[in-house]
Amino acid sequence: MNTGTPDTRVTAFRCKKVKHASLELALNDLIRLVKNCRPESVIVLLGPSGSGKSTIVEALERYSIEHYAERMRIDPGFLPFISIKAPTPLDGNFNWKDLFTRMLHKAGEVLIDRKVLSHLQFDLDGNTLTSAKSLVRDELRRSLESLVRHRQVPLIILDEASAILRVKAGLKPLLQFEILKSLAVEFKVPIILVGAYDLLGVLEGSGQLLRRSDVIHLRRYAAGRSTAKTADEQCFRDVLNAFLEAMPIAKEPNLLDHTDFFFAKSVGCVGVLKDWLDRALVEALSTSNQILTRDIIERQSLSNRKLMRLASEAMAGELRLEDLDDGELAGLLGLGYTPSLHILTPLLTPDQSKGQAKRKGRVGLRGPSRDPVGGTHA
Repeated sequence: MNTGTPDTRVTAFRCKKVKHASLELALNDLIRLVKNCRPESVIVLLGPSGSGKSTIVEALERYSIEHYAERMRIDPGFLPFISIKAPTPLDGNFNWKDLFTRMLHKAGEVLIDRKVLSHLQFDLDGNTLTSAKSLVRDELRRSLESLVRHRQVPLIILDEASAILRVKAGLKPLLQFEILKSLAVEFKVPIILVGAYDLLGVLEGSGQLLRRSDVIHLRRYAAGRSTAKTADEQCFRDVLNAFLEAMPIAKEPNLLDHTDFFFAKSVGCVGVLKDWLDRALVEALSTSNQILTRDIIERQSLSNRKLMRLASEAMAGELRLEDLDDGELAGLLGLGYTPSLHILTPLLTPDQSKGQAKRKGRVGLRGPSRDPVGGTHA
């Protein structure tokens, strides 16, 4: 149980990945969209902090390498993806030039042993350039477009994409939306944006981007009395059990009996749970008896104030993702009823139909209302 130094045991636990229902559902949806998505599309992977979004990105990268292994063998210049974390702006304003530069350098580092060139080169208007530092933002963008086209990059992944919304106070991020829209059109490859719920602001700011977008929700586990929430509780218990068994240290007995405590102190997020157990493992390994105790676990949990903020942000994001009722949409469009594929509904409401009903009567016979009533006829 206690073989290896504390450092190696902590490293081993940090490398532990646990498959679970919420993660697998989101990953399968993401792979399905990537394989069948339209050109110029934007895929948005959303989830609360600590839900496992970075784990899904790593899994997608592994899938892409395996999926394109034969093509990479035949064409050493082919890149299966460009994946990068969006840089946080130092001056409060998102820097596209910095992002384009990082993406170009990242493209020069991915699978370096399979490349024909020993260093990054890209083409701009027929000229071969070897340094991105001297290029201005627009030239970097054109260079990146050229690289994507010539290296036949099928996928771009932008993690921590909420940074795109960072603009100086008083400015609206409308330009950010337009740049994203134009990138999707020019590159003609799917762009995956990964981030927290504030990333919804990117989509809500542009109708055209919203039309091209698919949203995948990596949700946290919930507790409650419904059947779905009961299944969530069992899934969370299985994840907790897998992590406890993977911790290379002696433990106090029956910790799994307190799954509800672990759920509350992680707000149902697997990433928060693992980080918490990681801190507890580090402290336990520093003690003389090296036993993971209840006291250590309690001490290493996040404060309730921090957990309340995580829970509030998650619930607010979940609320924004809830769809409207069909009746609300129908009312906005002025239909007056809710259309259905299962029930035949009229194109006009009964009142409208009554107002436009044909009059009955004999052809050529005037109705009484057409003749004057009373008075003297000339």
